[in-house]
Amino acid sequence: MKKFLAVIVVLLVAVIAFAQFAVPKALTNYLKNIVTDATKAQEVALTLDSLPSAKICLGYIDKLHCTAADATIGDLNLKQAELEGTTLHIDIKEILMPTDGISREEHTNRCLQSAGSLELSGVITADSLRNFLAEKVDRVENPQVTMTPEGITVAGKVKILGREADVQIGGQIIAREGDLYFQMINLNVENAILRRVNLDKFLGDFNLTKSVKMPFGLQFRTVEMRQGEAFVKATRD
Repeated sequence: MKKFLAVIVVLLVAVIAFAQFAVPKALTNYLKNIVTDATKAQEVALTLDSLPSAKICLGYIDKLHCTAADATIGDLNLKQAELEGTTLHIDIKEILMPTDGISREEHTNRCLQSAGSLELSGVITADSLRNFLAEKVDRVENPQVTMTPEGITVAGKVKILGREADVQIGGQIIAREGDLYFQMINLNVENAILRRVNLDKFLGDFNLTKSVKMPFGLQFRTVEMRQGEAFVKATRD
């Protein structure tokens, strides 16, 4: 009888140890991997807090804080990215024993059962936007970007009707339908001949986060223009 009780005690201790250490570690690693995949960051730091701490073993998290250094969303670099969450409920079973035959996106959405709040924020610098436009917008050569609270100015060269001209584009970064766009508002050409050309067709919006599958249903909602940068924020419905 004593041996039987001893075995039961050992099993209980093992179960408690597994719940106290293995489950939180597995949950932390899982969430870090999700953020790493979404941002392509080289360094991700993540902390989970709950009171009592044992709630984490059941997938209940009071507060989540995560930082990603040198993050990238799609082809757009973020100077810094932070993920903040409160009152999260994670499906531990889905993490430990993933459902077969479903996409990674569906699996991620199944893992997050609910959230009081979940917010991803980051900073787009003038250099980051310049690099993006230089690679993606072939009509403008060698773009130089200036960002202020009032908007964005892009200076560069463009070929129209076989002629090269200096151009200055006025625009802003906006959030629309969950994506980020660089919206071109005006276009000034330093060439008397080309001034007679209808330039409206060269104006347009460039999707900065096209085809990016954000985790946990996050979508970009707000953009705050600042001196030399833009502060962007994504939230969950």
